[in-house]
Amino acid sequence: MASNTNNASRPREILKILYDYELTNSPGKSIVGIEVFLPPGAWTPPHTHAGAQVAVYVLEGEFLSGMNGNPPKVYKAGEGFVERPGCHHTVGDNNSETEPMRAIAVAVVDTSVLKTEKGYAALTVLDPGYE
Repeated sequence: MASNTNNASRPREILKILYDYELTNSPGKSIVGIEVFLPPGAWTPPHTHAGAQVAVYVLEGEFLSGMNGNPPKVYKAGEGFVERPGCHHTVGDNNSETEPMRAIAVAVVDTSVLKTEKGYAALTVLDPGYE
């Protein structure tokens, strides 16, 4: 695990829930739309998504994303990627120190995950040491 001391002073992601619907054709599943905003130089700690499958589409800026030990890749506005269930998102950075990054993430998750005490926060499971 990488040390989080280098990131302690960096800004973090800002999330806004856009929608949350239970899927009637997939009992026990919900679809959640999330706006992800990373100010210049911001980052997200290493994490998984509680068994969810997440599709991400970059609307503005550039997102540096690394998953499952693969080399990080830059996704620009108009590009997207998928985090499959169990995916370990190890790098999640705004690739710019001067421009913001904005994306839409759509998660398909077990509805029961959202009904826990943590609510939407349960969608992102941070690695130990980053809680």
